[in-house]
Amino acid sequence: MWDKPILTHSSNLVSLPALAGELLGGVLAAFFGQGALAAVLLLIFLLSGTARLWGRLALRQVKVRVTGGSRCLFPDQETTLELELQNDKFFPLVWLELFFPLDERLSLVPERSRRPDDWEAASLREQKANTELVGGMRLRPLLWYETTRISCRWTAKCRGVYNADGWRLRTGDGFGLTCRERALLRPGEGRFVVYPRLTDVSPELFLRNLWNAETGARGVMEDPTVIRSTRDYLTTDSPRQINWRLLARGLPLTVNVYESILPRSVHFLLDGESFSGPEPHPEALEETLSILASELVRLDQAKVRCGLSLCKGSASPAVTLPAATAGTEELLCALAAYDPLPEKLDEAGNVIPQASRFDTGPLLEAGPSVGRYYYITYDTAPLPAQTLLHHLDHTCLSVLTYRETTPYGEFETVPLCHLKEEKAHG
Repeated sequence: MWDKPILTHSSNLVSLPALAGELLGGVLAAFFGQGALAAVLLLIFLLSGTARLWGRLALRQVKVRVTGGSRCLFPDQETTLELELQNDKFFPLVWLELFFPLDERLSLVPERSRRPDDWEAASLREQKANTELVGGMRLRPLLWYETTRISCRWTAKCRGVYNADGWRLRTGDGFGLTCRERALLRPGEGRFVVYPRLTDVSPELFLRNLWNAETGARGVMEDPTVIRSTRDYLTTDSPRQINWRLLARGLPLTVNVYESILPRSVHFLLDGESFSGPEPHPEALEETLSILASELVRLDQAKVRCGLSLCKGSASPAVTLPAATAGTEELLCALAAYDPLPEKLDEAGNVIPQASRFDTGPLLEAGPSVGRYYYITYDTAPLPAQTLLHHLDHTCLSVLTYRETTPYGEFETVPLCHLKEEKAHG
């Protein structure tokens, strides 16, 4: 069961072999007339046995509920979780501790943290958690049939996906000889996503390519052939919107409200492997993800539908999220979880560049609804080996590069830095 207590870090005195040895030693000492030694051994046996039994009973009928807090954050945002602990038995808990393993990149950090103890480090390595920092909170004793509520504030530090399945509640006996723990959440309940950091960007490149004009339409246009309804005339309305048929019938002056139509979608292809290889560029990848996430948010505000394709990563397969079915939150989650493939070495120990593997089937199926593709890469050097580009028409595909490089063939090439919007200086 998910909430079954387990023995984690307890004194050797409470182990079954030690208890058997203490009892046997006390009986033999008494048999051979060693009264003082027998008394000491039996006292240790009684103390250890009581501590073991106490530890086994400590977490029984203890209910935990975790509520509140946002599960999707941007860096520097905070979320507060509410924890309710109920001791539903006539047996007090002398000490309580919350233990929070953190992910390797420390994407989400609690307000109270510490360095892990030596005995915790091995378990953290097995979980692929951070071995330099853990979250923890010492609680006051919980009396019989008592309920306590505490708040825990967490801060998003950087992009990543944080799994809280390793959260633990620890307690034990009053002598400090046993330590038992149980999970705070059911498997899969504790998943937090920290999106890439947002930055100031301009969406004009994508709006221009959709409507072939920078008209400020914000991704939405009106279809003059479909009248949705009418409303009363305002002095700011254009005469072209007046419903002349109703006016000719002697009805009050009204204007037509036309049906809004959306443009064809844009689709981004992120070649994450171009940032890896013999000379990896992790900082450049993070900045690229930040720019891409910012554009997705701006285009969503402009009511422009976006799709996304990611090549195969270290912890996820190649994925294509079509604009017709995927929302902006799903796209941001995919960016938060992406990491390049782990390094691959040859016999001499040199890093081998790995090919970018996309899920081409759904990508090509989405073609009729895509207005334009944007292939994002570190530079154009690895592109000659990328056959996917040749399956897409160069007239509807642009290449976005982190480095300012020469144009690639007939494809439009735009440096990513041109998308960043400089703040005006006062």
